[in-house]
Amino acid sequence: MLVLNGSNSTSLGEKIAIELGIKFENVTTRIFPDGETYVRINTDVNERDAIIVQTMFPNQNNSLMEFLLIADVAKDLGARTIIGVIPYLAYSRQDRKFQPGEALSAKTVATLMKSVGIEKLITVDTHYQHKGHGEFDFFGIKCLNVSAGRLLLDYIKEKLDLDFMTIGPDLGSSEMIKYATGEEMFLTKEKRCPICGKLAQECECKIKKKKYEITEIESKYNFQGKNVVILDDIIASGGTMIKAAKKIKSEGAKKVIAAATHGLFMKDSLIQLKEITDYLIVTDSIMTPVSNVSVAPLIVEVLKKS
Repeated sequence: MLVLNGSNSTSLGEKIAIELGIKFENVTTRIFPDGETYVRINTDVNERDAIIVQTMFPNQNNSLMEFLLIADVAKDLGARTIIGVIPYLAYSRQDRKFQPGEALSAKTVATLMKSVGIEKLITVDTHYQHKGHGEFDFFGIKCLNVSAGRLLLDYIKEKLDLDFMTIGPDLGSSEMIKYATGEEMFLTKEKRCPICGKLAQECECKIKKKKYEITEIESKYNFQGKNVVILDDIIASGGTMIKAAKKIKSEGAKKVIAAATHGLFMKDSLIQLKEITDYLIVTDSIMTPVSNVSVAPLIVEVLKKS
């Protein structure tokens, strides 16, 4: 068995190799002046099980192509099996068609992966419609989606030494919260149409793709004097997490901790969240200045059972 890393996951790949007690093999990658990707595996992979570690943010398209090239080279060099460890999987949100004529992007990605020999995927808190955590078929590839929620909460307990309650910023985070805590606690979002101003469920505007604006977050919980962890799978633009933090603070919370598996932090959301919250914590699925929790132990646990 050997670990091969993509350029987005050098540190994570090394951590996984160390925990597995095997040698870490650094893959040579670079971008040519015209934007094309170069890949070279510098070690013997013949008749060995290859684990390719590559998260797919930032630069999703380049990261995906790099992953495919590494896998294809490993296959050509005689790897016995090829497992993809992709904490953040690009295009996974589009795993069904929402409108006629749309590309089923997740299916396309899976087709490409199968063509280069990927037999199994391990992802972390990746958003799949109606699937959630656990093992399932990802368009012909055996996929195991695991959650980092408990890792994040264990880190907060150990490092911050706080008693806290955990809540999701919206309904979409409810499954992650339930998996991590055994409870279903989440805030609800009031969405209004930007055209008519009505609530989403009352809107009758004839537009092809409705993008409702979050106008208010509602809560049925008592936050007065409590330490509150807002837990989610991803912080992208940070809009929902920022509104949730403001809501909880306005209702008298003692400390507010924002925690998520994937920190994309688009635009200035990292700065805003650091200003609004008392603590901001994400994992190293994507490396950021606040990636204080590693998903390596979680992934190694799964690999050892494979």
